[in-house]
Amino acid sequence: MKLKTFLELLALVLIWSGSWIAIKWGLTEIPPYSLAFFRFLIACPVIVAITYRLEGIKSLKINKNEIITFSILGLLGVTLVQAIQVYALKFTTAINSSILINFNVPFIAIFAMIFLGEALTKKTAFGIFVSFIGAVIIVINGSLSGFQRINIGDILIVLTGIFWAAYSVAGKKTMEQRTPLSMTSLSFLFGTIFLFPMALFESRFSFISGVTMLGVGSVLYLSLLCSVYAYICWNRSMKCEKASNVAMFLYFVPVVTAIMAWFLLGEVITLFTVLGGILVIFGVYLAER
Repeated sequence: MKLKTFLELLALVLIWSGSWIAIKWGLTEIPPYSLAFFRFLIACPVIVAITYRLEGIKSLKINKNEIITFSILGLLGVTLVQAIQVYALKFTTAINSSILINFNVPFIAIFAMIFLGEALTKKTAFGIFVSFIGAVIIVINGSLSGFQRINIGDILIVLTGIFWAAYSVAGKKTMEQRTPLSMTSLSFLFGTIFLFPMALFESRFSFISGVTMLGVGSVLYLSLLCSVYAYICWNRSMKCEKASNVAMFLYFVPVVTAIMAWFLLGEVITLFTVLGGILVIFGVYLAER
């Protein structure tokens, strides 16, 4: 692996790990749906401009018969995933979220089998089972009595993984006709449009006058670094290196997030969080192979 690619992937891990911290900080001043909306209100025109610069106006043109397709992609991959994910972080920790979001990988395998006819191997099925056990351990914190006080935030994070899996499988078909950059730009556009009424009716943006540099910094971090720069780094790395080598870097995100959350947010790393996290990541590793 080239040094430049390694450094870009290292930056990507740090950026995506920090996203959970940024959301937590942003939520202290901005309501969840509004935080998600402003994130993509800024990210969308930037990614559209980059697409125009690199691929031209043809990549941004949309046919009438594609409106429904990109409406669904935007709803799944942006509106539902981001709105629910940010809302979930009002109730759960950054550490749990960074682990449970990886549950999207087993669901991608399941949806690909159902809708794309891709084979589900025994190793993948076993990986899904291991990930599920790990997720349960995290959600109940290692105690059977935990089923009586399940954290709704943890459940919502798993739900966003399901929506992201649906977006990924639906997007795979779309990318037979579109470039990844084109698909992302149009998905961002429709997803941002759908987020607007949610943010408007949430608070009518009455919070804006009370937003400090912490809130502004959180939005800019999430939009420009997490949604734009990291995405470009990811695609550039995928183009230059083996997909399996690049994907391995994602396994470091929960680890780095845990360290950041412990240091910056004062979150507690329990034994069951570590055990469950290991099982989830190992299960995801098996499911990807």
